[in-house]
Amino acid sequence: MTLSSSPSAPTVPIRLGVNTPHRFYRGGRKILAFRGLEVPGGFDGYRPEDWLASTTSLFAEGGDGQTVLPDGTDLATALEADPNGWLGADHAAAYGAEPNILTKLLDAGERLPVHSHPDRAFAARHLDCAHGKTEAWIVLDADPGAAVWLGFREDLDAETLAGLVEAQDDRLLEALNRVEVSRGDTVLVPAGQPHAIGEGVFVLEIQEPTDLSVMLEHARFGLEEAHAFLGLPRPVALESVERHRLGTGRLTELRRTWTDVVGTASALPDEAADFFRAEVVTATEGGPVLIPGGFAVTVVVAGVGTLSTGTAPGEAGSDAHQSLPIRSGDVLLVPDAAGPVRLDGDVTLIRCLPPSPGQAPAHPTDQSSGPRVAQPSTGAPQA
Repeated sequence: MTLSSSPSAPTVPIRLGVNTPHRFYRGGRKILAFRGLEVPGGFDGYRPEDWLASTTSLFAEGGDGQTVLPDGTDLATALEADPNGWLGADHAAAYGAEPNILTKLLDAGERLPVHSHPDRAFAARHLDCAHGKTEAWIVLDADPGAAVWLGFREDLDAETLAGLVEAQDDRLLEALNRVEVSRGDTVLVPAGQPHAIGEGVFVLEIQEPTDLSVMLEHARFGLEEAHAFLGLPRPVALESVERHRLGTGRLTELRRTWTDVVGTASALPDEAADFFRAEVVTATEGGPVLIPGGFAVTVVVAGVGTLSTGTAPGEAGSDAHQSLPIRSGDVLLVPDAAGPVRLDGDVTLIRCLPPSPGQAPAHPTDQSSGPRVAQPSTGAPQA
């Protein structure tokens, strides 16, 4: 669709195309298949992430990642022009023109390296950044037997962790909890927890809006050590890693199931709300579902239906009614100005939402360009 030349936020959802920056690990075919696209000629196999409605840039690796809207305007510029219309008055009053969320599709064509992300306190202290990087994985597809790894199985002291990172061998992965996953699983990954996503796992990933990673495992991926620790001395970077055991009880608390929802339900554990929210919305042929207004990155994950704005057909003011056909694989950016929407059909979508105003840092520092530290001259590994 073509957006108005006015700087005001549109009052209808916007279809988003793919936004797949080049990364250091393989993947991307499941993203194209999900989006209903053919693999293009010259596809290099290193496009494993689709950054959705993003105002965040890669820490390095060329600095790509920000979304450009169908009219050619980058999303960050559009939000600056009308933060109330795009994000809502309450959100804009609390956070300005920043959406406070980063959403991706991620297709692990190979196992990702073991890495972790700093929390807010560490990021503020060492990186001049108000956000850390808590994230969540909503599993859309997984090969049989596929797995993720999260948290150490036993407590580690600082010396042992340093030794594992120095050795760069299989013991680092073996020290983590292995968790098999399949479509319908959700895993919340608190900042600081070491983790990896296994080959064959395709997720909708929601996270704080930074690109900050401490790459505990870097040698086997050909990553330069100078880029693996966010420009910090290695011992300082390793202070951000949670070394305490992540036990079975805590693992259970971090997991949910998002499938088989009729109506609306959260896909995430309650503690995620400090950082972001995700709502599963399912309509059936038996009746529509009404969705309240608000900025949302909306991913259709199953079925076919329509998403309607304005009043329902046949009611007063029906000239304002607009219906958008949707199907599995569609990605839609819904501005606050669109108001409430109605979902009809036999269809499931996931609304990726920022935290409620008051839940996240106000006016976060330097979300778009990463931390204010010396930038490496070549691609830095962040995942």
